[in-house]
Amino acid sequence: MRGAPLLQTLRADLASLALLAVMVFSILRAVWAWPPAGPAAAAALGLYLLLEGWAAQRGGRKIMVMALAAAGAAFVLLPNPESLMLDAGVQAAALIGLFTALGFLREAAGTSPLIQRCGELMVRQPPGRRYLALALGSHLIGLVLNFGVLPLVGAMVVKGNTAEAAGGDQRIVAIRMQRMMTAIIRGFATMTVWSPLSVSFTVMQGAVPSLSWWPLLGVQLVLTALLMALGWLLDRRAFPPVKAPAGEAEAAGWRPIGQLAALVAAVVVTSVALAEVLGVRLVVGAMLVVPPAAILWLVAQHRGVLPALAHLGRQLTVSMPGFREEVTMLGGAMFLGVVLVAFIPASETARLVNLIPLPPVVVLVLAAWSVMVLSQLGISQIVTVTVLGGALASLASHGLPPLAVASGLMGAWALSACSTPVGAAVLSIARLAGVPMRTVAREWNGRYVNLGALLLALWLVALWLLVDAA
Repeated sequence: MRGAPLLQTLRADLASLALLAVMVFSILRAVWAWPPAGPAAAAALGLYLLLEGWAAQRGGRKIMVMALAAAGAAFVLLPNPESLMLDAGVQAAALIGLFTALGFLREAAGTSPLIQRCGELMVRQPPGRRYLALALGSHLIGLVLNFGVLPLVGAMVVKGNTAEAAGGDQRIVAIRMQRMMTAIIRGFATMTVWSPLSVSFTVMQGAVPSLSWWPLLGVQLVLTALLMALGWLLDRRAFPPVKAPAGEAEAAGWRPIGQLAALVAAVVVTSVALAEVLGVRLVVGAMLVVPPAAILWLVAQHRGVLPALAHLGRQLTVSMPGFREEVTMLGGAMFLGVVLVAFIPASETARLVNLIPLPPVVVLVLAAWSVMVLSQLGISQIVTVTVLGGALASLASHGLPPLAVASGLMGAWALSACSTPVGAAVLSIARLAGVPMRTVAREWNGRYVNLGALLLALWLVALWLLVDAA
């Protein structure tokens, strides 16, 4: 019996080392172009999946089965499948390398009093400001915690949204729950529109490698502001402001939010600067900056280097094996997308798209909407963006500028995150609120997503006209 806990500990340590190896080898490949680094990163990811992938839940196992089926079909039907498998593994490892790097930041944020104060500050806001505070707060915290922002801030919402706080009126409890939870998920989702630390940004840069990140970042910040404003306006229209109940406290001050914004800005700006200096993709700059930044954050919390490193080591051996859901979903979807591109070459997809008898801007809008529609059928945005991104970006000479393609696909990715019934964000919010996933996806966010799709279409028309005129 003593052997079982020992084997579990050994497996957890080995899985943690495997994920760290994925990150390190991905950095070595990107920065120093060391030839063995790519295969080593893919092998380390394979080792992690062997150790932990079998324990993933249904969604992760489903993606893995689909990826293995695609790999099997490639060996039977395609020439030189070994090279394809290696390329797919390397690209999946690069994505998981970023996710692993962000894991350092999540560990630092998870024990930070600053994050706790920010969450409490958002929940304490009066009704007129609560939606905006929660949306902006979850947006900022999502930059460092990623999916971790949902249970963190969501749990605070559930804890504070009591019948006593609502004067015993259960209707008010339900309304507050809906407003606060939709603010959290929309704030988190819009983070993926622009953040260089997000999976969507990484996948898009991989699908459209010729696209410069600087104009994309600027354009996406504007789109983010528009989608955030849409959510706020819908909340105000659905729930007109009323006088706060007696005893509802005003916020004590916005200093914690300002401190968090400064911290996030420092990480993003340093990542951008380092990527520019080294001449690498922005995601590589993030992988280089985030772990040291997280260690410095922990040193400030623990008031010493050795206590901070000891805490980080203990936490990583617990959290990294627990990343099995995200690793199987993200890595498996990336692998699947790369293999599918081999079956559906970008050149052939581009040729077929070019045959569509519609104006280029209409094709652009329909492509963005297709990401949203397919996500409702359980097809990951990683797969659709990987397949569509490169194909559409190659049609610049036919009126589909890569910048507009990237903006549309990333905007559609964010909107679908609020509405797909199989998404991790919707699942987390539904569990916390104690409602069915369909309630979150359709009743709470359906109107926002539908109007967001129309807003995205108008945005793409305007962006297409601007790029075309330039």
